[in-house]
Amino acid sequence: MRPYLRVANVFEDRIDTSDIMEMDFPPAVFERFKLSPGDILLNEGQSPELLGRPALYRGVPEDIAFTNSILRFRAGPGVDPEWALLVFRRHMHAGRFSRELRITTNIAHLSASRFKAVEFPVPPLAEQRDIVARTNERLSGIERLIEAIERTRKQAAGLRASLLAEAFAGRFVPQDPNDEPATELLARIKAERAMTIPKQRTRSRRTPKELPAPPTRVTGDDYQQETLPL
Repeated sequence: MRPYLRVANVFEDRIDTSDIMEMDFPPAVFERFKLSPGDILLNEGQSPELLGRPALYRGVPEDIAFTNSILRFRAGPGVDPEWALLVFRRHMHAGRFSRELRITTNIAHLSASRFKAVEFPVPPLAEQRDIVARTNERLSGIERLIEAIERTRKQAAGLRASLLAEAFAGRFVPQDPNDEPATELLARIKAERAMTIPKQRTRSRRTPKELPAPPTRVTGDDYQQETLPL
């Protein structure tokens, strides 16, 4: 059994080793897919905006392979692996990889043949390393700024809760001991409201004996005409 990396392990500039699976590789197959330090792994199948998400393998963990759901890029003599990682991160965020995708079963794929068609700038090696160093410095500054903003946000939330607690406790201004306590004030207000609420008038209901008798229908047979005296 040999460990291997899959799409779930490859994040941007980070390999997650918390959930590594194993598989029975034949020796020749393992040697073919075995990673070497400096190899860059790119997600071959992913959502379009994350297609080609790259991570640099730096030798940890050792003796590990990758599956064919991941593309491997191995830099040549004139390319610094850190430079290649920077280029691929740029391509992912700029949507360059998504222009080469093909969709199958709602998943975007970046085949090796389409990956080869993506442009790759190759400045002099010294310039590559200089750009990588300056970029990493600025990215580190951004990460520190994000962490500071998150700390400030948490502090602001705690300060807000403290301010509300102080406000409801009445500790923002000096208190007069002769003032009516809040509990007594609320009880008095409740009693005054109960006294001022008008009582609802109830409608009287008549019993069947009190109700007037229904009118009697008079027919022609029941009608008798009186004769007036002359």
